[in-house]
Amino acid sequence: MFAFKAGSEQGTFAEYLPAVRQWLATERGQFLLRTEQRDLDLLLPRMFGHHASTLGILPDASLLEATQIVHKTFLTPLEESGGPETIRLSVTEWPVQPRSMNMVLLHHVLEFSEKPHRTLREACRAIMPGGRLVIVGFNPLSLWNPVRMLGCGEDRIIRRARFFAPRRINDWLTLLNFRQCHLHFGGALFPLTTRLHPLRRKRVETFFSTSRIPMGSFYIMVAVKERSGLIPYDRRWRSTGNRLFGSTACTAGDLMKENT
Repeated sequence: MFAFKAGSEQGTFAEYLPAVRQWLATERGQFLLRTEQRDLDLLLPRMFGHHASTLGILPDASLLEATQIVHKTFLTPLEESGGPETIRLSVTEWPVQPRSMNMVLLHHVLEFSEKPHRTLREACRAIMPGGRLVIVGFNPLSLWNPVRMLGCGEDRIIRRARFFAPRRINDWLTLLNFRQCHLHFGGALFPLTTRLHPLRRKRVETFFSTSRIPMGSFYIMVAVKERSGLIPYDRRWRSTGNRLFGSTACTAGDLMKENT
């Protein structure tokens, strides 16, 4: 069991991460992770490019396996046993070259980050124009939100999380020159569905997904970085824009530098 600061004082993502991973290994945590992995595996194969990074509560980059992107980098604030694809950083200060990533996946980072807007800004800064930001977050309008607030024991760490509504995240992204292009809710009626028969569980999830009722325990949001910024777009600028945003092939080592 891990001890945290008393009162309402917010800890850091690095402080919470060991306990969150411990919760992820529980029955509830594994059920939710499998559901998120299944939904991401349907979405990520549509992503293409050379470089993708993930920062989240998993101890590896396994959530990126379904993507077609060639080079995958695992970002973490802890000392991890990883190879050259593992980059240690502060979640609020990324040693990543600006506009170097085709895709960044944030997996339940904002809920535990001490400065969620800054974490989001760093992720957006790393993405090149036309690149994608994928956010997996807990839904405050779900059954999971009141259940976890009443929970204790193994669910205690989840009570420390701050659930952000997709609309609020979208407002932040708009200020960062991103446009939401996909929003999916999954894990309806979690954690009650962990005890249901698989067939009945599938009926529940199908009903909520087809009815578009935003009560999934988590959401997956995809946003694209706009190319034109705050300057109004004009077709006569098309050739100039291509020169401004041209890219050259390079390795992951060329894109990263060690955190000093």
